[in-house]
Amino acid sequence: MKNLFLLSLSLMIYLPTFGQDAKADFQASSISIFKDGTAFFIKSGEVKVDDGVYRIEKNFPPALSGTFWVTSPNNELSFLSSYEDTLQITQKVVANSMIDLLNANLGQKVRLHIGTDEVLEGIAEDIGRDDPAESQAREHALISLKLDGSWITFFKKEIRRIEFFEQPGQLLEWKKQEVKPVLEVNFTSKRKEQPLQMMYLSKNLNWTPTYLIELIDEEKARLTLRAEVVNNTEDIENTTVNFVVGVPNFQYADRYSSLVNLALHELESRGMMQNRSLANSIQVQSYSTYQYDVPTTSASVPPVVSGLEGASAEDLYFYTLEDMSLKQGGRGQYPVFTANIDIAHIYECNLPQNNEQKNYYRSEYAFQPSPNKVYHSIKVNNSTKYPFTAGPALVVKKDGETKPISQDRLHYTSIKDHSFVKLTEAPDVRIKQAEKAIDRKERVKKIIRKNSEYYYDLITVEGQVIAKNYKNKKIDLNLRRSIIGDLKNSDIEWLKSERINTSGSLNKTTDVCWETSLKAGEELEINYSYQIYVLH
Repeated sequence: MKNLFLLSLSLMIYLPTFGQDAKADFQASSISIFKDGTAFFIKSGEVKVDDGVYRIEKNFPPALSGTFWVTSPNNELSFLSSYEDTLQITQKVVANSMIDLLNANLGQKVRLHIGTDEVLEGIAEDIGRDDPAESQAREHALISLKLDGSWITFFKKEIRRIEFFEQPGQLLEWKKQEVKPVLEVNFTSKRKEQPLQMMYLSKNLNWTPTYLIELIDEEKARLTLRAEVVNNTEDIENTTVNFVVGVPNFQYADRYSSLVNLALHELESRGMMQNRSLANSIQVQSYSTYQYDVPTTSASVPPVVSGLEGASAEDLYFYTLEDMSLKQGGRGQYPVFTANIDIAHIYECNLPQNNEQKNYYRSEYAFQPSPNKVYHSIKVNNSTKYPFTAGPALVVKKDGETKPISQDRLHYTSIKDHSFVKLTEAPDVRIKQAEKAIDRKERVKKIIRKNSEYYYDLITVEGQVIAKNYKNKKIDLNLRRSIIGDLKNSDIEWLKSERINTSGSLNKTTDVCWETSLKAGEELEINYSYQIYVLH
């Protein structure tokens, strides 16, 4: 039997509220990216206002605590507030059931095959409320059709087939109510549009410096810095980006701003945002232990071959790249500068530190090979207009063809300063070191701690370092050691850097360095002395 019906089901229509998308409404004018995984955004936009209120319902700015600032160029900003509100949500989903497919094609002529032999034909005007997310689970539910002023009801599962007279659409637009966070910006005027600016610190965007050092000859090299960017926050489109050198101090930026945390915590709990640590393995700027100038004999060369514009601000330095674009989830590598630099080849050894144990000091020398290896390094002199931030450095030799030499860490190097980069071990340079006690004065000092008496002996120590160069050329040698005690004499001048005593020990600690040179096959003996208090 065939019957013709006009299909009409009641559908409750929700009118959308005046909600906005912050990602669509604001364009970043500049982004300053730090190495610790945070970035400072400055954005602006012309926003639509309804009765003096601009409402953000999508893509809240992921601002960290104490850094979120919204300003009005017209000076008409009244206040900001955030709260949970009942919103009208529009979703588009793929039709995956008979009812969804009808809903997606309202207004089309259809032919429904129902039950065993019944056919309904007509125009699908309305389909009743049915959440697409629940439609599969509710196939055994009833559906009611409005037919010429009367209603007919049957099971949804009775629909066996739908015939369309035109190609059907597959996307269903679904509107429903949800309780969602809202961020409101309130103005003092009723303008329909308002210019707004915002700035905030966010996470999930960082840059890592990576260096290439090309050894040209014994005294010259070419240094190239590139910035590797990991973008897990948002699309960057034709934006001015600053790569920041230095250690940022955002003391309270360890959580989201209270204005936006309602929305962002909800998204993170649903796995829709990346919640990465603010830590970065190379964020701390390291400084060379010895900050002194050593003249070089290299002829001067034009230091900068090419590079970004840069500027310092207090103790930070900003490399500026114009018109950068990088999609969310993307990674990029961008040239920062290439410069010719002066270098010097140095052989380095770090000798083991002494200790405050009485039995450590014997009356005779006991020479043993140093457990610390001798390294062939280069001293990198920064004669450029840029500071060198800490980062991995690949070293290659330019000698007809490019040969790999090493990879090490280039430490933070201020303008007109220098740092050291290790190349290889140097087994042809041998170091031996030993010490002996040449005088002991017992119980020379008494200390009372927690009602107990402690007596200390004063030991005078004589040390000796023997260095032998087995190479067939002259080398420059730096020997470093941390010595606990009061330094006395050295028959070769040593550079000294005393540490701040925070342990409460009777002894101070001093970092020393002997800078010397050894001819091919030469052996050098260094004698020094110091005094140290040890517990009796």
